[in-house]
Amino acid sequence: MFKKLHIRVLSLCLMLCIALAASAQRPQITDRLNQKGQVTVDAPKELVKRNNADLGKQQQSTNSKDKKVKEKEKKKTEQDEKLNELDEDDNTAKKEEEKKKDEDKKKEEVTPKKPKRQHTSQQTIENRGVGYRIQAYTDNNPRTAKAAAQQRARDIAMKFPQYRSYITYKAPAWRLRIGDFKTQQEAKAALNRIKSVYPKFAREMVIVRDRINIWSND
Repeated sequence: MFKKLHIRVLSLCLMLCIALAASAQRPQITDRLNQKGQVTVDAPKELVKRNNADLGKQQQSTNSKDKKVKEKEKKKTEQDEKLNELDEDDNTAKKEEEKKKDEDKKKEEVTPKKPKRQHTSQQTIENRGVGYRIQAYTDNNPRTAKAAAQQRARDIAMKFPQYRSYITYKAPAWRLRIGDFKTQQEAKAALNRIKSVYPKFAREMVIVRDRINIWSND
């Protein structure tokens, strides 16, 4: 019987020791009775420090997020300002371009257009020299070549009266040559203009070196 009692006492002591050890490891919370009879619980300093540290981290995280948001808003504002500046520059350039067009249009209305130079019977040949002409047609068909050359000469003269046409026959072909150009550049510019109006003649037309007439008013 004494043995069983001894075992129970040891068991209670062991349980008490375990309870004391567990309570020692828990955070110490003290109760304080205030004047009104209410119990005030004081948290341990370690728990307060840990809570303050958590709050500090949360505040830092919030401040960091706010800072990033502000930076994004600042960048967006700067981009909007740059876009507005570009739009203003574009509008200014458009206005200047429109203003220039209006001024040019007014000048054209005030200044009469210079008529295309046409050759007349009053012009005379002062001299002959080596230059360039545009060969616009050549064919050796004895029945149709001459009429075709004349018709093409009339067509070109309707659109380009400033260029003279020369129809010649050199066996066995009839040929049509246009203009009296002193330089190859002048002949090339005229050729491009005629091609743009008569693209169907483009393959046949070439610049050739020839003896040209130098007229009195050229």
